[in-house]
Amino acid sequence: MTMVSFGDLAQSFLTKAQSGRLKAESLRITQELSSGQRADVGAAVSGDHTRLAAISHSHRMAEGYLSVAAEAGFRTASLQTVLSQLTEEAQTVVSDLALSAQDGSDLTLGMASGRALQTLDAMMAKLNTAPGGRSLLGGTAVTGPAVAGATALLDALRPVISAATSPDEAMVLARDWFDDPAGFQATIYLGGAALPDLAISENEKVWLGVTARDDAFREVLAGVAMAALAEETPTALSPPDRRRLATLASDQTRTGIDRITELAGRVGQSQSRIEATQTRLQSERLVLEIARSDIVGSDPLKLATELEAVQTNLETLYAVTARLSRLNLADFLR
Repeated sequence: MTMVSFGDLAQSFLTKAQSGRLKAESLRITQELSSGQRADVGAAVSGDHTRLAAISHSHRMAEGYLSVAAEAGFRTASLQTVLSQLTEEAQTVVSDLALSAQDGSDLTLGMASGRALQTLDAMMAKLNTAPGGRSLLGGTAVTGPAVAGATALLDALRPVISAATSPDEAMVLARDWFDDPAGFQATIYLGGAALPDLAISENEKVWLGVTARDDAFREVLAGVAMAALAEETPTALSPPDRRRLATLASDQTRTGIDRITELAGRVGQSQSRIEATQTRLQSERLVLEIARSDIVGSDPLKLATELEAVQTNLETLYAVTARLSRLNLADFLR
C-alpha cells in the first residue's frame, strides 16, 4: 500500500490554510451575529434579488414618508400653539374692552386701548413664528417675516379711517381695508402663496396651507387694531362715539376669535390624518423589516453553535501545531 506523506513546508502551508479558513469563518459568523443578517445575500436569495429589492424599495419609501409626516406633524402642532396663543391674546382685548364699556370713562378706554396696542404687537410677533428658521405662516416664502410690525399696520390703517364720521363707518372702512387685496395683503403681509397640499404617503395628502393673510387672522387683527386706535382716531368722533367704536372693535375681535377656532379645527383634521398615517406607515415599516429579515436575517442560535464549533477546531489546530513543533529526532525514533 502506497503511503502519501507531506513535507514540513507543505504541512506548514496546509496548517496556515486551515487556520485562515477557520479564522475567516469565525469572522463571518461574528459579523452576521453583530449585523443580524447573512453575509452572503446572494446565496440567501438564490441569486434572485427581485423580491428583496421590492421590499427594500418599499421600506425606503415608508421611511421617507415617515420623515415627511413627522415634519408635517411638527408644523401642525406649532400652528395649533400659535392659534391658541392668538386666541388668548384676543380674549384679553375683549375682556379689557368689556370692562371699559361698563365703566364708561375716557380713562378706562385709554387704558384698554393702550393694552390693545401691546397685544397687537404681540400678535404680529406670533404671526412671524419661525420654528427651525422656517416661517410658519409665510406660505411659500419660508424665509423672513410673514407680516410687518404693529406700528406699520397702524400707520397704514390710520389714514384709511381718518375721514370716518361715525364709529360704524370707521369699522366698515377698517374691515374693507383688511379685505382689500391692495390693503393689508399688499402692505402688511410679506409672505408668499399658500403651500400646496403635502403628500405624507403614496395616496394621502394633507392641507397645511395656512398663511398670515387668511380670513381668520385678518378678522381678529381688524378688531384688535381698531381697539388700539379707538381713543385717538378718527378725530371727528366724540367720546361717546369712541366708546361705541371700542364696542364694535370688541365685537369684531370676537368674530375673529370664532374664525380662528374654525381654523384650528381644520388644522386639527390635518393633525388627525397625519397621526393616522404615521401609525399605518410604522406598521408597514415593521412588516417590511420582518419580511426582509426572513430573507437575509441570520439565526443567532445556529450561528452560536457554528461559532463554538469553529473555535473548537481552531483550538485543536493550534494544539496539534504546537505539539508538532516540539517533535525532535529522539522523540520520533522512540
